[in-house]
Amino acid sequence: MKGLTDYQKYKLIRPLPEKWPKDGRGVPSLLRDDFGDVDWNRVKFTTLCNRNTIRDKRNAIPLLFHYDYLLDRLWNDPLKYVVEFSEFLAVLSPDFSAYRNMDPWVVEMNVEKGLWIAATLQSFKIKVIPTVTWADERTFAMCFDHFPKGGVVAISTIGVGGETAAFLRGFEEMKRRLDPSLILVRGKPIGGMSGRFIFIGFEETFNIPESAQLKLFELNRIQEFQKGGE
Repeated sequence: MKGLTDYQKYKLIRPLPEKWPKDGRGVPSLLRDDFGDVDWNRVKFTTLCNRNTIRDKRNAIPLLFHYDYLLDRLWNDPLKYVVEFSEFLAVLSPDFSAYRNMDPWVVEMNVEKGLWIAATLQSFKIKVIPTVTWADERTFAMCFDHFPKGGVVAISTIGVGGETAAFLRGFEEMKRRLDPSLILVRGKPIGGMSGRFIFIGFEETFNIPESAQLKLFELNRIQEFQKGGE
């Protein structure tokens, strides 16, 4: 490592605190952050690109559903975002790609990148909501095993298209393994989903006028769908 700066060495080694939970390969697990006192009706959601337009950051959460080349900014320069994200209520973990036509090792690599970024943010006392994604049955273990049980998670239904059956198989397996208390959904409901949800529309991630925000605050945003119907 001769000739490298300290930060270049950091990005090469990618260390975490000594006792951080990891598996036998050194892949980190995420801790379960507590959101029990959050009034979800008053939370503002934003994105990586729109985060600087938010005035009340202590009541806002950046969603990290983006193309991989944008998420790679966090991977390539992780400490740049620590100070910024510490101003927010929480941040979602990065949603790197996991498609059914990918080889499992590519999915695994993408999931592990997101895990390390999220664990790094948690190590700096930033609250993280795990973003859970999956491909096919071959990827379920690598996609679910490093997330805490019983907490808040986030998923996306955008782009499911004609893959509804495959999506629901992964969704049910995610619920079985993680038993989430609340699921934040970037997108719209898909028939067959059950649980406690907050659905986040595209327009909500912009700095919408205060009058529109007040209308949201008047609603109970949490929707509960039972198995087999609403």
